[in-house]
Amino acid sequence: MALWADITDSQRHFEIEVPLRALEEPVLRYAIFAFSSRHIDRQRQKDISEALQYHNQCLQLLIPVLSGPRDRITDTVLAAVAILRQLEEMDCEDNQFHLTGTTRILNTVSSFGSSGGLGEAAAWLCLREDIYISLISQRPLRTDLHRFSNSDVFHRDDDFAWASRMVFLLAKVLKYAFNYDRTVNPSMLEDIGKEIENWNTKKPSTFQPIQYVPRSNEVHRRFPRVWMLLPVHVVGVQYYHIAQIILAFSNCPSPSLAYESFKQARNVEKIVRGHLLTVLGLAKSNPRAENTLFTARHSLVSCEF
Repeated sequence: MALWADITDSQRHFEIEVPLRALEEPVLRYAIFAFSSRHIDRQRQKDISEALQYHNQCLQLLIPVLSGPRDRITDTVLAAVAILRQLEEMDCEDNQFHLTGTTRILNTVSSFGSSGGLGEAAAWLCLREDIYISLISQRPLRTDLHRFSNSDVFHRDDDFAWASRMVFLLAKVLKYAFNYDRTVNPSMLEDIGKEIENWNTKKPSTFQPIQYVPRSNEVHRRFPRVWMLLPVHVVGVQYYHIAQIILAFSNCPSPSLAYESFKQARNVEKIVRGHLLTVLGLAKSNPRAENTLFTARHSLVSCEF
């Protein structure tokens, strides 16, 4: 799990700090045990009783904390709930209970999105978890993005910060593009689109593919081959193309109808298909980039393939 949780975190908090804290923090330890047991159960096709046991032990510790004063909600608690959310995503029926928990914590405790350390690392993981559900359900993001406004990723110039900024930009797109309940100023999405293209124009050269080979029917290559330097670069570029897909749909006269009649909107289809093939090609070409196939699958679902 740490390979994915830390994919935009240069300090690798889930890989390094979480196991150390788990030695002293039972709530974190049981969350790890529950996730690990469920993962093993899936691989070996065993029953999930052990995972449920650890999950229940973790909940017994979490519920009193989450029901109490806000100052009892620490970065350890947020990390534990984020891990349980990863566990929840493995279930056939995703009830999103822990997603509700993570977004409630982030929206209530304002410091985590820019606190640094494990708290901020967990906050970015929770944001990505919210992004996936927003994509497949075509509903606005639940997370209050203002909680991230003071994060140092907007001031740093390393590749991990650049990838995190693209995660944030995709979140901004989803916040407004899927908001069908009230009128959204079209210029707002246009401005976000400019921010996204500005990211693409100014991104470091390390985000350029090491090798790019177009798709070809002649050699039975269905997806472009897009080899990237590191997993963090895969995520940044993959999220850029997903954001462009959402913007393409949003530029239709009625975004909700565009999703229902995708095949009738030929121009949108052409734009979306190009970006979607790149999203899939990035996942297929970079197996070391953990969970990018998961992201690609969510993109397919959002496009109703």
